[in-house]
Amino acid sequence: TRHLLFHHHQEAPKRSNRINNMSFSDVGKGGPKRPNRTQLSTQPTIPESEESLSDGLRQLSDGILQYQRNLGILERIAGQVGTKSDGPVLEQQFQVQVDVLKQLGEKLNSRLKLQEEQLESLSRNEAAKKRATQVKLSRDFRRVEASFKNIQLEVRRKRAQLHQAQIQAQQTQQVLPQDQAEYQQQLQLEDKLAEEIMRERQEEIQGINRGMHQVNEIYKDLAHIVGSQQEQIDQIETQMEDSKINAEKGLEHVMKANEKASATSCVIS
Repeated sequence: TRHLLFHHHQEAPKRSNRINNMSFSDVGKGGPKRPNRTQLSTQPTIPESEESLSDGLRQLSDGILQYQRNLGILERIAGQVGTKSDGPVLEQQFQVQVDVLKQLGEKLNSRLKLQEEQLESLSRNEAAKKRATQVKLSRDFRRVEASFKNIQLEVRRKRAQLHQAQIQAQQTQQVLPQDQAEYQQQLQLEDKLAEEIMRERQEEIQGINRGMHQVNEIYKDLAHIVGSQQEQIDQIETQMEDSKINAEKGLEHVMKANEKASATSCVIS
């Protein structure tokens, strides 16, 4: 009995050292084995709810990272829609990635709700410590989810445009021979009508040019007439000045003659 008690006292410090050497990062990672409850009764431990919440947050972070990586693959596939690489294979790859992302999104959404429920079960202090991480992860998930929806909408829009273009091309190719002949006649009539309209416009432009040329000639003629009559106007002006001078001289002669006549009449009387 004494030998067993001595052996028990020697093993107890070793087990206590193993418990103290455990860290929070060893939880769920294959760290040291958890001792029995009887051995942990005197040691400080982490609550199981907090341990599970921390593991859940780490798994949630890894899941959002994988969600974002798959979204990058989907975005590269969506960028090839409508190009030469587009086809059934690309469409199948796109659909596979969409299904994978939907499954990941559902799992992450469920895990977020579970984490929120676990936060409510913790004390106020412990919940406050974990809530910041929970809010950040939730925001990251919603942002990636919104990008996922936008990519799907953009691909649907491209597919609709391509489908409409294919329908129009098929309608053009599936014209019957009789309809095709009528279509050709209609095209010819439209071409003739367009040529006539262009001819009429050209004639109108030429008529406007001729009218402008005639107006220019009229202005030139008026300028020539005014220039040729300027000499005659100058001559008339000169003659009028000469007439004025001659009239003034004649008036002087008349006045002098009148004075002489008055003087002569006075002497005779």
